Amino acid sequence: MDFEFTEEQEKIIALVDELGKKEFAPKAARWDANHEYPWENVSRLRELGLLGMTIPHKYGGPERPLLDAIVAIETAAKYCGVTGRILVESNMGALGCIMAYGTEEQRKITAKRILKQGDKPAIGMTEPQAGTNLTELKTRAEKTKDGYMINGRKHWITGGGISITNLIFVRFFDESGAEKGIGGIMVDKGHPGFSFGRVEDAMGLRGIPETELIFEDCLVPFENVVVMPDPELKPNYSGFKKLMYGYNGQRTGASAVALGLAQGAHDLAVDYMKKRETFGKAISQYQGLQWIMAEGQTKLDAARLLIYRSACTARYLPNNVMMPEIKESSMAKAFTGHAAFEAVSESLQMFGAAGYSRDLPLERMLRDVRMFQIGGGTTQAQLTQVARSIFR
Repeated sequence: MDFEFTEEQEKIIALVDELGKKEFAPKAARWDANHEYPWENVSRLRELGLLGMTIPHKYGGPERPLLDAIVAIETAAKYCGVTGRILVESNMGALGCIMAYGTEEQRKITAKRILKQGDKPAIGMTEPQAGTNLTELKTRAEKTKDGYMINGRKHWITGGGISITNLIFVRFFDESGAEKGIGGIMVDKGHPGFSFGRVEDAMGLRGIPETELIFEDCLVPFENVVVMPDPELKPNYSGFKKLMYGYNGQRTGASAVALGLAQGAHDLAVDYMKKRETFGKAISQYQGLQWIMAEGQTKLDAARLLIYRSACTARYLPNNVMMPEIKESSMAKAFTGHAAFEAVSESLQMFGAAGYSRDLPLERMLRDVRMFQIGGGTTQAQLTQVARSIFR
């Protein structure tokens, strides 16, 4: 087993690290305070070829391995969690689903929007009554002679109102009104009948909106369907299973954001501890504090191994799309979410009262990292998936 990065991965890490220090970190507080989407960062990422890294050559992308995107995400998140999250959305998640299961035209359009326009495709899954219990979703796509008529609402959709491409989870019905099951359909920003409602006043990651999506008699052409339910299988669980398999990449990417935030906070604390003196010596020399930081770094290294394993053991789907397995991605997310929050909290503690101030990035990083025990599947839901793989 080789634990060394490739030369190309080393270059990616160095490039994003320099970008993070010079451009992402100095502006991160601004995006947070103003609830402002970091278009400047997006432009730089696009210029440097860091958006759509996983897009196949056939569609104009560099077709890099999933781990290449993961190390870019992790490194960016050390300096700005929002930017790390944008890298996730532009390299996996909805993109992976469309590239694996979508039509040729859907793949071309989605790739072009990311590579040329800096789009961040959104996944419209969660509804007020359907979060972890996603199979209870109510948004309907009813077949008509002209296409599918969509009605329903989604909420807490990351990037809603920003994303041009939106992959919406819906419950399909045929012309007779019979339910066919859950699948996915593309709806573009600006399409008639598609609007945006409440933007959540979120605790962290405030530079990327969490938005309500509203569909009112939104007629979408048949060619926008990405995944249909399989009529030969039980309704709800055929097309849905495909879509959720694609979501494993999103979870692995989200874990990398949490890891990056935590490593960034940990590194700041270590540097501070070497300089901060009490009772005549640097606080880095106190054994009790050393143990806290040593345990934190050990857990972060363990999280890193779980995340990298999830990326490296991903299975190839059509069009060279790499999709992590559910057990590996769930393990990574469950462990990293908790370990990362704990590491950021302990790092803030090393600064004392200064860490609690908005003059330093620690309090923002703590708010940001808390999301990853909830968003993309709660810690408890991930552990349930792991348990299923153990006891099946």
